[in-house]
Amino acid sequence: MTQCAPHSHALDLQEKVSRDMSTVTHSTDAPAHDRSATTTASDEARNGTRRRVSLVMTLVVLGWSTKELIGLGLTHTTGAELYGVFVAGVAVGASILNLGLLRSPRTQVLVTVAVLVLWAVIAVAGVAGTIAHIVGPVPGHGPVDLRPRPAMAPLVFTLLGLVGGAALFIGQRGATWRVRNNEEE
Repeated sequence: MTQCAPHSHALDLQEKVSRDMSTVTHSTDAPAHDRSATTTASDEARNGTRRRVSLVMTLVVLGWSTKELIGLGLTHTTGAELYGVFVAGVAVGASILNLGLLRSPRTQVLVTVAVLVLWAVIAVAGVAGTIAHIVGPVPGHGPVDLRPRPAMAPLVFTLLGLVGGAALFIGQRGATWRVRNNEEE
């Protein structure tokens, strides 16, 4: 009986060491479920930040576009000057559409693509306005305003188009990830 006691004590010690070693080696090999839960939580946080940044960017573009619409609406009242007012109005409309798409729980791919194209048109209109400011009015294109034209002023629309499009793209990218993640579960 005394011989069994040391032997059983040795087995108990061996089992204990084996258990301790297994917890040491298995603690780093967490099950896939635990890792995905951690990854999902960090991705959700990242998407929440992405969404907030997109909303803030869109609100800034909306405010700036509205300021341009009011300012140009009061000073650009004849002939080709009205194109600037029109582009400012389109930028305000695109900003409102951005807000609607970013706040929507569903991703609407076709509407998102259409609004991204609208932002691209606004950006190109800024370049076109810059060219028109440099060249000046052509004869026969309506009443001519003799005030000086700041050549680079229309580039504000290029900036608005780029920032508005980026805000929508970034925000919808997070929404698309959220939809895909929900479908996988």
